[in-house]
Amino acid sequence: MEKKTILLIDDDELVLKLLDINFRPRGFNVVDFLGGEGAFEKARDIKPSLIILDIMMPLVDGWAVLEQLKQDDITRDIPVIVLTVKGSPADMSKAMDMGAHRYVVKPFNPGMLVSLVEETIGAP
Repeated sequence: MEKKTILLIDDDELVLKLLDINFRPRGFNVVDFLGGEGAFEKARDIKPSLIILDIMMPLVDGWAVLEQLKQDDITRDIPVIVLTVKGSPADMSKAMDMGAHRYVVKPFNPGMLVSLVEETIGAP
């Protein structure tokens, strides 16, 4: 059985490292992608099991990436967990309406995020 792949899209290298050290030891294949520019194309190329997506990124924000993901036949059904500092109910509602599976506000509990991922796609 092939390892489950998580695509991490964030513009903060420290967040990517924190996520890496929480998911890799659990047996997930982790692909880091710094920033939103080119993130949709990366998702289309690797077809991950799940995407963790930041919203506030320069050049191409997470809203644009999420919209592209959910409009494309290849990436539409990939679960997306939004991980962002934007904690307003309006932002949460917008993300869910756009097709996000879950919405997690930074700062976050890494163990809880691992549990959400395993609930969504199963353990590796």
